[in-house]
Amino acid sequence: MTYLATIGTIMILGFLYWRMVKREIPQPVGWLQALLPIAIGMLSHPLTIPFSMGYMKALANNPDTLKLSELNFFQALGRDFILAGGLEEIAKLVIIVVILLIFRKKVKNVYEYILIGACVGIGFTLIEEFTYSTADNANIVSTIGRLISVPAHMTLNMVMAEFLGRAKLSKLTGKGSTVLNYVLALLVPMVIHTLYDVSTAFNPSLMRGEVKGTIIALIGYVCLLVYELVVLLRCKKKTAELCGMSTLAEV
Repeated sequence: MTYLATIGTIMILGFLYWRMVKREIPQPVGWLQALLPIAIGMLSHPLTIPFSMGYMKALANNPDTLKLSELNFFQALGRDFILAGGLEEIAKLVIIVVILLIFRKKVKNVYEYILIGACVGIGFTLIEEFTYSTADNANIVSTIGRLISVPAHMTLNMVMAEFLGRAKLSKLTGKGSTVLNYVLALLVPMVIHTLYDVSTAFNPSLMRGEVKGTIIALIGYVCLLVYELVVLLRCKKKTAELCGMSTLAEV
């Protein structure tokens, strides 16, 4: 299952990202700027481990802590926000900022911000998929399920990076709200990530084997697929417009 999940992940995300890179106008970014951020992006996953392990240890030491299957919706929402939706998006934001600092003189438009966001999402996914596929409960069904949601992190961070790029554009041009774009850069991915997880992996009703839990999980998967398609197709449709949004200060 490990090799199947890894190969499937690389093929799906590699194809999507390669198409994005090739579409840039007037010409694609260089190979270093296109590939190095993926390697750096892989650091975002281990960045979350000390915090998630610390939180899980605190839960284990608390005799009043409930198991996931015993939580209500809002309790599961809060736990998911801490362990995944909030923690993971903050970690990926930190790595995106680091990459932007490394390539600060080369990232020339909002589209290239989006490419960097995609890279970090890909890097995170490669490590996460490897981790999940080596779990004791990994099987063909769970592996197929993971493959369906593979572009999730990539698209979440494409949105995050676009808002960061728009914030930089607002700062340069004085048009729009720089602060609002920075807030949305973190808030939108966190909300989408948390809502998806609480309907699937952090779904107490699903853990209890309830029919409503299965229905909610199916709705979550469908909504995620729709979201992924909207983000990817919108990026394709607006490539020229996004490439025209310069983020380099005029000399």
